[in-house]
Amino acid sequence: MKKITLLSFAFLILQSCAVSYIPVHIEPITKIFNNKEEKSKLYIKANNWMVETFTDAESVIQFSDKEEGIVTGKYVLKPLYTYQNYQNTRTGSIFAIIKLQVKDNAAKITIIPEDYNAVENKMIPDAAYTKEKAIADINILINSFESYVKNDTSTDW
Repeated sequence: MKKITLLSFAFLILQSCAVSYIPVHIEPITKIFNNKEEKSKLYIKANNWMVETFTDAESVIQFSDKEEGIVTGKYVLKPLYTYQNYQNTRTGSIFAIIKLQVKDNAAKITIIPEDYNAVENKMIPDAAYTKEKAIADINILINSFESYVKNDTSTDW
């Protein structure tokens, strides 16, 4: 019994030594693109994109103003999980503010990620949500918005 306890204790110490925390700061990322639609149609597309993209219950639209052409929301960029008692438990999330602005013939998306600590585990090196992974996810969101706004979503029924 002592061997099992000692081995378990040694494993925990080794695992805790293999973990480090790396502060991550990402500057806001903005993209502006032209479109041949009027402001009111672009606003509706921007609002619909947020509704369809914000699938996590913690992702919410926080502000919208049709006259100004602005929709702003808090988005779960990455949910965080820990492994406890033989199950994955959601322990938090990394958020980003997404601000969409539209006017006649143009749309702008700005994504402002919050600062966070990437947990690097030397035993599982690919598990860390690095700055590069976060920027890649942000670029996927930006491309998704641009594609959504540029595509014709009219319904002729």
